[in-house]
Amino acid sequence: MSQLNQTQHSIKRTARIAGFSYIMYTLAGFYITFGPRPGFNELSDASSHLEFLFRTDLVAETILYTFVGISAAAMYALLRTVSPSAAIMGAFCRLIESAMGATFIILKYAAFAAIVNPDVLSAFSDTERTSLMSLFRHLSSTAIFFLLVPMGVGGAIFFSLFFRSRYIPRWLAAWGVITYVIIACVSVFVLLFPALKEHIMLFFLPGALFEWIVALWLLFAGVNTHHWATSQS
Repeated sequence: MSQLNQTQHSIKRTARIAGFSYIMYTLAGFYITFGPRPGFNELSDASSHLEFLFRTDLVAETILYTFVGISAAAMYALLRTVSPSAAIMGAFCRLIESAMGATFIILKYAAFAAIVNPDVLSAFSDTERTSLMSLFRHLSSTAIFFLLVPMGVGGAIFFSLFFRSRYIPRWLAAWGVITYVIIACVSVFVLLFPALKEHIMLFFLPGALFEWIVALWLLFAGVNTHHWATSQS
């Protein structure tokens, strides 16, 4: 019995790690979306204050994708007893999201470095430098929709396992499945029809609300250890 109690305590701790990770990367995403981030055009003013704000944005993105990876590992640990193959597929999708995010951070930093340190592109002509900066700006504004596809797939897999296992209330798990399916579908739609990007951003708001609620649930309520113990038996 003591071993079972110890294992249940470990499961609760893992759920708290997952919830804390959700809170951290949601806070980072909130700062990235609504924070005082200057645009690339503003950086050309050579203001140290604007450069610092842009660096905080890069740090926030680094924190975001770090905790995406941590949450993927925690969710896999929680759900592998339900279906090992599905849990590892969900974790792999979220890790793809994290890896793609890290790649986009490097590209964004490359653009930032080229703006604040013009000497790094001294071998390029003015026309080539302008074209390269336009490419970086375009990538920074549209790249997120590429990584939202594996994010949506991985999240839908995880919460379908939560629905199946009853570790969290089924209404919350179903909300998660619907949320992540919508995120993946809308992202594909934006990639195919980029002109409609500004008109469908509202579809992402329920996803942001859901991630706050599930983060607080996992952090404070955790998982239903009775259903977890049943799944073990």
